[in-house]
Amino acid sequence: MPELAEVELARRIWEAGTGHRIVAVDTHPRTRVYRDTPADTIAPALAGTIIVRSRSHGKRLLFTFGKEGPRTSTRTNPITHLELHLGMAGRLFLADPEYEATRHDHFILRTSRLSLVYSDYRQFGRVFLHDPCTDPWELLPVEVLDARFTLARLRRLTIRRMRTTVKALLLDQTVFPGIGNWMADEICWRIPCHPGTRLQELDLARLRNVSRQVCRGALRHVADK
Repeated sequence: MPELAEVELARRIWEAGTGHRIVAVDTHPRTRVYRDTPADTIAPALAGTIIVRSRSHGKRLLFTFGKEGPRTSTRTNPITHLELHLGMAGRLFLADPEYEATRHDHFILRTSRLSLVYSDYRQFGRVFLHDPCTDPWELLPVEVLDARFTLARLRRLTIRRMRTTVKALLLDQTVFPGIGNWMADEICWRIPCHPGTRLQELDLARLRNVSRQVCRGALRHVADK
């Protein structure tokens, strides 16, 4: 499953569409990726809008659309938030404006200059709209590389989980958003400790520092290329 670095790379790929107006939206309405919001709701909501900005958070992607360009205030520019999850095998890529969809290309945003394609042959990913609001991600957990991810915060989050194994904690998206199997294994290898080690046997400061090192390294080697 794509982890935080692969998700950020996907965001940067579609970032090329920022400022472009959506002239058409192609969907495969019966696929499972629309289990949260029907395709026939998403398509008319985005047609004619402009991609205003994009963000990633852990394993999640958020693209914001408005009637006007990125420099327009959201107070005068009604916005729509589209969230994407890549699931196990989802990917984002760019194509020509006249790109012909294949059977696994379930969602395509077309502009006059390019097509933004979401492909997912296993259909474990999701494409859905948020209810209108200023920031649908306001209450998401603090990310590992955020300055607010302090040792004191980690201690508060784990005070009642000291018998939890370190790998189970690393895979908990409410504590370490964006970290999956390969990053959790890398963190355990660098600490070093067995993935089944209980938290009560670990130095939390070491766990925090190493997890931040691995996140930075993953972004540098995967997303920054």
